[in-house]
Formats: sequence, structure tokens, C-alpha cells
Amino acid sequence: MAEPLDDRPESLSPAEVPEAKVHLRRRPSIVWLIPLVAALIGAWMAVRSYAETGPTITITFLGAEGLEAGQTRIRHKDVDVGRVTAINLSRDLSHVVVKAEVKREAASLLSEHSRFWVVRARVGSSGISGLGTILSGAYIGMDPGKPGETTKFARDYKGLETPSIDTSKRPGALFELRAEKLGSLNIGSPVHFRQIRVGEVAGFDLEKEGRAVSIKIFINAPYSELVRMGTRFWDAGGVDVTVDANGLRMKSDSLVDLLLGGISFENPMSLDASGAAPPGKVFWLYPSREKIYEKVVVDRHYYVVNFNESVRGLMRGAPVEYQGIQVGQVEDFKLEFHSGSLEGKIPVLIALEPERFSVVGPKGASTEMLVKALVKRGLRAQLKTASLLTGGLYVDLGFHPEAPARAVGHYGNYEELPAIPSTMGAMTVMVANLTKFSERLQSLPLEEVIGELRASLPVLKETLQEAKGLMAHLDQKTVPQAQATLAQGQATLAALEQTLRTDSPTQQDLRSALEEFNKASRALRDLAETLERHPESLIFGKGKTK
Repeated sequence: MAEPLDDRPESLSPAEVPEAKVHLRRRPSIVWLIPLVAALIGAWMAVRSYAETGPTITITFLGAEGLEAGQTRIRHKDVDVGRVTAINLSRDLSHVVVKAEVKREAASLLSEHSRFWVVRARVGSSGISGLGTILSGAYIGMDPGKPGETTKFARDYKGLETPSIDTSKRPGALFELRAEKLGSLNIGSPVHFRQIRVGEVAGFDLEKEGRAVSIKIFINAPYSELVRMGTRFWDAGGVDVTVDANGLRMKSDSLVDLLLGGISFENPMSLDASGAAPPGKVFWLYPSREKIYEKVVVDRHYYVVNFNESVRGLMRGAPVEYQGIQVGQVEDFKLEFHSGSLEGKIPVLIALEPERFSVVGPKGASTEMLVKALVKRGLRAQLKTASLLTGGLYVDLGFHPEAPARAVGHYGNYEELPAIPSTMGAMTVMVANLTKFSERLQSLPLEEVIGELRASLPVLKETLQEAKGLMAHLDQKTVPQAQATLAQGQATLAALEQTLRTDSPTQQDLRSALEEFNKASRALRDLAETLERHPESLIFGKGKTK
């Protein structure tokens, strides 16, 4: 069996064995620098991230096509100013809610006037836009609004479904147009002055209650100074076709406007104010250049006029005029009977349009107050003939102080204006009264009256004889005067007897006059009825109406 080996030196004693000594280091190890640097870098990045992080906003869109959380950027003038962080559906599932973080240095761009829209590839009438997004992806465009506008910070926005034009840094002015319909116009459609492009359409939207379309246009400087208070705008798109005695005529402002649509304007001479128009001024957009002198109104105040005569010839849309100037139009009418008295009347609904006239002097009175004051002074409504050829009627407003004083009444939810009979209606009433008078004359017992007068003649003669005998006993100074009086009385009785004879010319003339009066009254009645049914007969004659 082998013996174990002993590694201890045989020459060393226990006292000579060396001892280990431990030395403590006062400097930390370089290994600890790694987590320290990492912590410093993390803190620096957190501070920087906090410094760069701006407010969080929400934008609502109808859809989120092309948008991605964490990827889609918000840009202004092709510079990133924010990033989409989340996209969620609304509670009613009608739209999407986009949350985005805006950089701190871009927070000053946020205001109640800011607008957002999704920029993606689009092909429209104004051209092709957003081709760069085919490779880079869609992004959200931002327009902070016009400098100088009263700004108020906001966090919630409703995004535009159509791209907007950034006009915040461009010299010029924004104006608003109102139109019945949009037509071929679109964002980016040109605005021309004397066929020179001076601006473009910046946006459009429906007004409240959908009565009109609001179109915003931007006119570049210095052309914005051409827009005056009396400037007229019209839709230059399409072709105007006119057919008259000179033949067929076609007109279009330009081929570009014909294909893509556009707006033109000019400053015609008129009685309207001609000073410079302030930015934001609202104008009406006419459908064509030929229509720029026509009054187009949207504001209407409704009243009811009750007529107790025929309204044959009155149509919806018929004008309401004051001294030959149209101030409104007829909207509706119907026939009503009162259940108790069975009296019939025709309420006519008219619309007064304050934009067709102006009030000079201190303002503040509303249209309703103005109408009440005019009615108090004698304003009345009356039917009049607009055309003898067609028999059309219109409602005329005029002052008739002789008419009974009457305040503005009410008909349901509408205020009622007092009315007076028309000229034809008054003529009809006069003819009816003459006819009644003639009938009463014919019904009088003239023969009996004449007979009674004839029977009374002997009594009158006897009375005169007695008076003559009495006069013989009077004083001599009185006798000549009494005799003269008696002689006149006798002559009068003789003339009366001659007149009351059956075959006397006076009675024959009286009978002839009554017959002529009856014929005249019947002719007037026939004439009134004929003119009421066929007013054109005054020109073409009876039986030759066209």
C-alpha cells in the first residue's frame, strides 16, 4: 500500500509558514460606471422627452383610412409637429377619435381656428394631389389659422373631410360666398378677375338648416384690394346658352372654368356702397354674369293677407311689390270657410325679403317693428293685375290713409297684414250696388204715385180759389203780392198737371232714362265679370282672346 504524499516542506516549521494580508481599495470599481452612465442617459432622455412633449389633442374623422397609431404624423408646411398615438371608435360608432401628441414648440399653433385634415392621394376636379403619400403614407395636415385672429387654446377638433388650403402665412384676404348649391366648385377652384387668376376656393360647408352653401375664397394680395362692398361674384363654370331673335349664342369664361369650374367677379357701377370690403365680408354667389344685377335673398319674414275676393290669376312665386319694386313673393294660399257664418276668405301667405330694401338713418328697428309702424300709417295689401295678356295678379303694398285704421293681427303662427279690395273688386261692388239701386227704382209704384198726384189736383184748385176769395178782403197793399203768388201757384199746378199726364214727354223721358240706367248697370256688371275672367279682352276684344 502506497504511503500518502506530504506536500509541506520538511524544512519549514509552523512558525515559519507565511500569512495572507488583505488590503481594502478606497476607489470604486470601474464596473459601476456602466449602470451609472445608463441611469444618467435615461434621465436625460426622460427630461428631453418631457421637454419636447406638448399637449395631447383629439381629432374626430368619419373614418381612419390610411391612419396608424404611432406612425402617422401631423405636419404643417411639410414639417412634423406631432404624432398620432391612438385611434379609437366613438361610443355611438359614428366616427373615429384620433389622439395625437403635439410637440411643445408647436403648441402655440393650436387655437380654436386650427383645422386638420387627412392628406392622401386624391384625384378631383381641382387636380391630382397627395401623390407623395403613395410611398410615405397618409398624414394629417394642419392649418393654424390666419395670424391676427383672436385665438383661444383648444384640445378637441373636428377634422375636415376634404383637404384645406393653408392661407395662414400668405398675404391676402379671406371672403365668404353664399350660394344655393355648390355646383362644379371644389377646393382649389380658381377665382378670376378679368380672366386673371387672383385667388382660389379655400373651403366650403353647409350652413345651419341647410338653406345655403357657405364657400370660403382666398384672394391673394394685392388683388384683395379689388374686392369692394359692391363687388358681384358669379359661378363661371359651364356654358351660358341664349336663344333669341339673333339666333343661338354660347358663352364661357374660359376652357379651364368650363372643365374644372371657377369663380369670377367684377365691380359694376351701382347705388351700393363701393368702399373696400373688410376680410370676412359675405357676398352672394350668382349663377351667371347675367344674374349679378338680380336681387337674391335668403332672409325672409312671413305674413298672411286675407282676401275676400277672387284670386284668379294669382300664383305661387308672384311678386309682392311696393311702388313697383319687388320686396317679396307669394308663398301659398288656400280657401277657407267659417263653420258658423259660412263666410269664405282666402288667406295668402307672403314673404317679405328685407335684403331687397335698406333702412336709411339710425338702425336698430327689426323688420317686424318696421312693418307694424307702416301699417299704423296706412300700409295695406291689394291685389293688382300684373299682365293683361295672362291675367296674372300680384300683391301690391301701398299707403291708403282713408282705409280704416287697423293693427297687425295674427293668423296662426303668422302675423296678418290688413287688405283692401282691388280695383276690379271695388268696381264689382259698385256695379252690384248700382244694380240693387236700379232694381229698387223699378220696384217703386210710380204709376200709383202719379195717379194720387193727379187726383189731388182738384183739391188743390179748390184750395186756391178759397185763398183767392180770402185775399179779396185783405188790405190793398197785400193784394197785389198775394195775387202774384196765386198766379205763380196756378201756373205751377198747370205745369205739374201737364207733367203728370200719362202721355206727357216728361214721363216718357223718365221711363226711357230708367230703362237706359238698367241697361247701363247690366252692361257694367257684364263688363266686370268679363274683365275678371278675361282681362286680356281689353287688348284683343271680346271673343278674340289668345
